[in-house]
Amino acid sequence: MDLALAVRDVLLVPRCAGCGEPGSWFCFACRDQCEPVAHDGRLALRAAGPHAGPLRAAVRRLKYGGEPGLAEELGALVALEVARDLAGGVTLDAIVPVPLHRLRAAARGYDQAALLARAVALRAGLPLRATLHRIRGGRPQVELDRAARAANIRGAFVAEAGALRGLRVAIVDDVATTGATLKDAAAAARAAGARAVRAYVVAVEE
Repeated sequence: MDLALAVRDVLLVPRCAGCGEPGSWFCFACRDQCEPVAHDGRLALRAAGPHAGPLRAAVRRLKYGGEPGLAEELGALVALEVARDLAGGVTLDAIVPVPLHRLRAAARGYDQAALLARAVALRAGLPLRATLHRIRGGRPQVELDRAARAANIRGAFVAEAGALRGLRVAIVDDVATTGATLKDAAAAARAAGARAVRAYVVAVEE
């Protein structure tokens, strides 16, 4: 996050992105409405909750409302899911953000997934490895239907060969809808040598 954004977040009085109450970016009452979601398969997925209600509003404000301060609060929710897996015997070696294309990040002023991943890494006590790079911009996934999303994102991510060799990594993003973005990012992580990949997001469409 650049200095201007950091100063703004200090000077502005935060209001809950879920209910609008002053005092925090995402209040305890709205957090209490979050019901964690777990999906297991070739790519295990954990989310702080469904993409609905206060959590949906918070993600939208993080992505489109110019409120990067929300990444700390929402990242803390994701970190809880990482902690639950670690306590249950899952081994993770690094946190890897699912990045925006550089042009979209420049237009937004920040990369929300990178900010979320940093917050998760700090709370989980794991190293942050920003090794994935998005090489194709494409249309925003939110504008596309399920079939078009997979085609739009296919082959969008790369990483240096061997950059994740032997590591069990957690890829972090804001929202999972069809899962196309996470699957492509996971494929890139495996191609870079990751021995296992799990996905963690703030919210998931159900």
